[in-house]
Amino acid sequence: MLFTFGMSANLSRTVFERLPHLEDEVAYLFQAKVFATGTLIAPTPEPRRAYWQPFVIDYQGNRFSKYTPGWSVVLALGVSAGQAWIVNALLAAMTVAFVFRLGSEIFNRDVGLIAAALTAFSPAALLLNASLMGHTAALCYTTAFIYAYWRIEKGKQRFRWALLAGIMLGLMLITRPLTAASIALPFVAWSGVRLITAFFEPQRRQDSTQHSESNFSVGARHASPLPPESTGGYSALSTQHSTRFQRILFILSPLLLLTSVALIIGLAVPAFNFAATGDASKNLYEMVWAYDRIGFGECCGRNGHTLEKGIRHTRFDLSLTAADLFGWQSGAITPEITNHWLNESDYFPNIGLSFVLLPLGLVAGLWWRKQHQSDKNIAISPLPPLSFRSSTLRRLTGGRGVRSNILLCIIWAIGAIFWVGFALRQTPETLQQPNFSWFWVLVALAWTLLPLLFASQISPAARYAWLLCGVILCMLLLQMTYWIGSQRYSTRYYYEALTAAALLSALPLAWLLRFVPRFILYGGLTLVLLYSFFSYSLPRVQVLYRFNFIGQHILDDIEARRENDMPVLVLINGTDSGDTRVRWRALGTLMAVTSPFFDSDVVAAWDYGAEGVRDQILARFPDRQIIEMDAIGNEATFRE
Repeated sequence: MLFTFGMSANLSRTVFERLPHLEDEVAYLFQAKVFATGTLIAPTPEPRRAYWQPFVIDYQGNRFSKYTPGWSVVLALGVSAGQAWIVNALLAAMTVAFVFRLGSEIFNRDVGLIAAALTAFSPAALLLNASLMGHTAALCYTTAFIYAYWRIEKGKQRFRWALLAGIMLGLMLITRPLTAASIALPFVAWSGVRLITAFFEPQRRQDSTQHSESNFSVGARHASPLPPESTGGYSALSTQHSTRFQRILFILSPLLLLTSVALIIGLAVPAFNFAATGDASKNLYEMVWAYDRIGFGECCGRNGHTLEKGIRHTRFDLSLTAADLFGWQSGAITPEITNHWLNESDYFPNIGLSFVLLPLGLVAGLWWRKQHQSDKNIAISPLPPLSFRSSTLRRLTGGRGVRSNILLCIIWAIGAIFWVGFALRQTPETLQQPNFSWFWVLVALAWTLLPLLFASQISPAARYAWLLCGVILCMLLLQMTYWIGSQRYSTRYYYEALTAAALLSALPLAWLLRFVPRFILYGGLTLVLLYSFFSYSLPRVQVLYRFNFIGQHILDDIEARRENDMPVLVLINGTDSGDTRVRWRALGTLMAVTSPFFDSDVVAAWDYGAEGVRDQILARFPDRQIIEMDAIGNEATFRE
């Protein structure tokens, strides 16, 4: 945790210089400054184009960010403290703690520790933790949500954990809605399976209940040394005259609390939209780009979005994810690699190796109960298995327990490979049809969630291995419905799956401790992490130094020109059309320090050459020292 906090503080200062470097960060910071004053929107200044900022909307006299308000609200806490960077640093450290706790309780402390280390040293994490983007917050919410749901299943204080899970899911929903859907979907499916299982379980009489529960408890004692409360309290409920209604209510009540809290928090999005535009259903993204929406067809994406484009973007982005996830890749950091990080979005030239442990992790998770029967962190299933499912499972796989898990995994993997191959074999014309695109994605999602139908038959450790795998795959599939990929700030659209990937990758390494001395495994892992940190992670982040022409040196030059500590108006001169038109990067550094209400020490305004614009700007700020700059394209220079 200290390493994560320290690296976030260091890289945010030395690489990003505590300034936004993407249009997204500019808009997030703008809205955070508005929220920090206790208001929701800022008034539109005139002439509005002189104070334009990317992804900040001017509408009917109001000014606001196009993004959902979740991240800006949290970032506003750092803005109020005068240290916006500290929010991501704290949330990143908390994420590492949640990862450790989650891995320790579901599997064992070695899994928790290894997964926490992988999370802390991830190049993608080091990069995003140092930025002003909202992905670090979303990852923290994701990890806390999964942990809280795990504790709900254990049964002790389940309403308190349901409240926490609802808060975390709600915060995810108002921060990154599509990501929230990706994270929630596997847990919604598993919750449905739990309820169906409770509904179909035959009601028991007092005498038969005592006999069957006694046998079940004997098996449980051999399977796990945990106390009865680890079963989620369900066994205790079943030893009485439990009715179907009682069984369902026991499971459903915390889930209803979770859902209600998440939806109540989620209302912040339509409430913000209403405050900004007067229309709660307004999609603010489309107010910047009309095509900026989820889906397939001409309505979505620049020049339309298709499954063909979605698959292509996924393949491009996964090639970089395979390197950025843990920094494991083959090849040196050459100028070609540096150029790709800064300018390209196709296949990453080096071969990434960070995925190598993921399939092994799924197998190890499914194997975990049998191989680790003495592990104190393993709980028995909170629901007794249904007889019809048990017999069906045995008929399908020819066995039960670990062998059934592995065989089901193989069958599922073959089906997944077939479905991906089916898409790749289609003609471009078929892949461009919206109906086929949605059909393929929905079937893929259903197949991803299918193993959860058998989740009540397996140990909690194996079940959560499936759930973590489902989180990763649902995120990949749902992201294919959005029209654009992302590589500049790593493949950040997949970033919230880092916890799941770290835990699954930690499982086979922890399993090796049965055969390898502890000092060898941890010593080797430490060397690998340090090597990837210095050889890949630091170059990966440092290449973004003064990216998009943003840098502290511009602000230093303004300070050098300041007279008598007067407040400053920086007037940027440049055209808004033609080959020499001014782009946002020329003003980006100054946008970061300009208050939405223009009461900051430094204010920037753009004289784009229209008649009367300069006079209007000067009349608005009569008591400020004027420093002029000339801008062409992405760069601006001081006028001497």
